[in-house]
Amino acid sequence: MNDNPNEKPRNSGSQRRDLGKFHDGERTILQKRVFKRFKLSNVERLVRRSLEFRRKWLSRRRTLHPTKEKLPVFIVGCNRSGTNMVCGAIGKSPHGWDYRESAFSIAFNGYYLRQDGIIDRLIRHTPAPIISFGSILDSQYTDDLISQFEGARAIWVYRRYEDVANSCARMQWGPTLKDLVSWVARGELERLGARGKRITADTVQLFGELFREDISIEDGACLYWYMRNQLFFDLNLHMDPRVLIMQYEDTVLNKEKAFRRVFDFLGFPFDHAIIDGIFATSVGKHTLPDIDPDVQEVCDTLMTQLDARYTETKNYEKRVN
Repeated sequence: MNDNPNEKPRNSGSQRRDLGKFHDGERTILQKRVFKRFKLSNVERLVRRSLEFRRKWLSRRRTLHPTKEKLPVFIVGCNRSGTNMVCGAIGKSPHGWDYRESAFSIAFNGYYLRQDGIIDRLIRHTPAPIISFGSILDSQYTDDLISQFEGARAIWVYRRYEDVANSCARMQWGPTLKDLVSWVARGELERLGARGKRITADTVQLFGELFREDISIEDGACLYWYMRNQLFFDLNLHMDPRVLIMQYEDTVLNKEKAFRRVFDFLGFPFDHAIIDGIFATSVGKHTLPDIDPDVQEVCDTLMTQLDARYTETKNYEKRVN
């Protein structure tokens, strides 16, 4: 366990993200998803995706970009918080490209970023200056990532924890979050694989006090939400000008203003086409779940802190140099 959240991992580059990457639960889920993906694949879909990839590649190569310098952007946070939405929107920019989280792709293996050497080559050879990576399972290394790659930025996306819990509970992997938080409560961080890195002793103690064997799936998802979003402060990302925080609800309700803020942060022109397909129908879509009062209290406290930081930077206009 690393009690100092600001201490860099001893293993840099590819070794950093290869060590202890998968625990048994993650491996089982990954195998099922990969099998399902191949089972549902068909030639027509693969051809269509290949043609779309080529069309976009050629389009970006022909576009006159304002700069040739590359700007990698790591989209981080907690599952079911809108990270794919933000990553994809950046990829729709005439100056952007997106690599969304994936079980297996050129940029991801088991939803984790591939080795730094591969990511570096993607950054250098992708025909667009902005390259976004939906790297939520690498959120615990956000400070390391933006230091590892020249000129990199990060966008931390967070969402109301009750909606995240509702969404997680409806996913196939939702029940496994109870296992993850139970291992944190027992101090068995190595069982979480990479996600067990850089969790502070305070979080372990808190989970030890809150976790019960009979907690609901939603309570487990809320604790997981807490564990992931607490990293934003534990890693001092709220003090780093290379990191922008985004609130999901405000983003989808005020999408043009929200993404103008994003592109001002990145230093590129805003294009209206990037917000096509972004809707607010998921906000409060389901009845709020019944959450254990003690779990609700700690999540409310963290939500208040995230909201406060977002409010402080909401009208961000100054570009990072």
